[in-house]
Amino acid sequence: MDRQGRQTPFRDAAPGRKRLLAGVLSGAAQLILFGVLFLPVRQAQEARPEQALQVSLLPSPKPPGPSAAQEAAAGAPQIAPPTLPKANAPTLNIAPAADTADLLSDSQLAGAARAGEGGGGGGGCDMARAVQQALRRDRLVFASMASAQRLGKAMMLWNGDWVRSGGEDGKGLSAVREAVMWEVGFAPQACREARMHGLVLVSLADGRTRFAIGASDWRWSDLLGVRNPAVR
Repeated sequence: MDRQGRQTPFRDAAPGRKRLLAGVLSGAAQLILFGVLFLPVRQAQEARPEQALQVSLLPSPKPPGPSAAQEAAAGAPQIAPPTLPKANAPTLNIAPAADTADLLSDSQLAGAARAGEGGGGGGGCDMARAVQQALRRDRLVFASMASAQRLGKAMMLWNGDWVRSGGEDGKGLSAVREAVMWEVGFAPQACREARMHGLVLVSLADGRTRFAIGASDWRWSDLLGVRNPAVR
């Protein structure tokens, strides 16, 4: 009992009952504490709306097929676009300059001996006249001069060596060179070895197509490429 004569439950209770009552009160206090702590979490979970997962079963889409316009275009014959010819770039055809180094002017021929003027060295030899007649008889000579565009012109044929004419591969026009060498080769030795000075001029039948042969000091045998060492 307290000072006023009232009974208190804990003081008057037996020790065993006190311990039991204290345990009950402690458990109740813990329950109240857990309720206070977890009540907001529970309310938040109840307030959150549940999200339903909707799964719709739809048939898989078919791959897109060709449209009606595409099918019509596929059945139509394919027409290739016309091809325009390519424009070729203009080409400049530059003709090579004509080689006229073998041609002679009238002033260069001034003073040259003509056939029939003793161009053979005397002793009855007129090698210039014999060579001129051989050239006029040979048709290949005329054709060769026409091909080389030398008809009606005066050209240097031999000046110590055979002179290249125009676009010929070899020295001298082959047909003219062979005709001259053939005539000189069968001439008498005295005529071949006669000493000559300066130019001798021979011509074809037209009189305008002319050949100059000679040097400052030469012999007709020099045209054959050989010289008799005994003759000086």
